[in-house]
Amino acid sequence: MAFAVATVLTNKGKALFADRARLAPATYSTCPKWIAIGVGATGAARTAVAADTALTTEVETRAVGTESTVTTTQTGDTYQSLGTVSITNTRAVDESGLFDQLAAGGNMVTSATLSIINLLNGDSLQLTWKVQIT
Repeated sequence: MAFAVATVLTNKGKALFADRARLAPATYSTCPKWIAIGVGATGAARTAVAADTALTTEVETRAVGTESTVTTTQTGDTYQSLGTVSITNTRAVDESGLFDQLAAGGNMVTSATLSIINLLNGDSLQLTWKVQIT
């Protein structure tokens, strides 16, 4: 099943992966493993684009993703972050992003608009972000 209606590696994400390939990253020294969710993209008629820097309305605490590399086409060609967001209120989640810090803000590496996922207080949402280097 496809992850999202629209998924993109943001402009900051492209810069982050290029910088982190260096022996000593100059700008982006933190891993992009924190997974955020948001609401309001559907109502705003928003679609994920490369210029994204934030979710429409971020909700809940970002999940700390477990990082790995996996194989999509070539051995080890895909960065993966898997995390579970705990839901503390009724939500109609319709977007997600991958960030390089736990606190709000930071650099948005990937952005996705989703078909609405209705969640209740006490639910959890497990998301797997994959960024394939092609």
